[in-house]
Amino acid sequence: MRKTIFSLFALLCVNSLCFAQQVPVSKTAVSQKSAASAATKTLAAKVDAVTIGDPMKGTESELAVVANDGGKSSFVVKSGISITGKDAKAISLSDLKKEDKVTVEYVTKSGSKKAISIKLVE
Repeated sequence: MRKTIFSLFALLCVNSLCFAQQVPVSKTAVSQKSAASAATKTLAAKVDAVTIGDPMKGTESELAVVANDGGKSSFVVKSGISITGKDAKAISLSDLKKEDKVTVEYVTKSGSKKAISIKLVE
């Protein structure tokens, strides 16, 4: 009797999976993901200043650079992004010095530029 009830219960559980619905993905969600990846830009520049943020004060780390054409830009640098040295090994933001040549990969969100990765070139 117990085996029959258990078997019936197991069969009902397995059958309930057949009626599960998939969540449809809208075309706008897919296009937003492609737009976000398309919005990624790269800038080759020289380091102008590095500001290390303080989470206790609510300030964010920033990297100010001067592009090859003379234009100045500033990037918000979140913890956990990829920062690599000349030898392709990970370094910290504080290791970058003024006049270092870097390549910054970034996205623009809410009017500010957010660094995705920083590579020390020379």
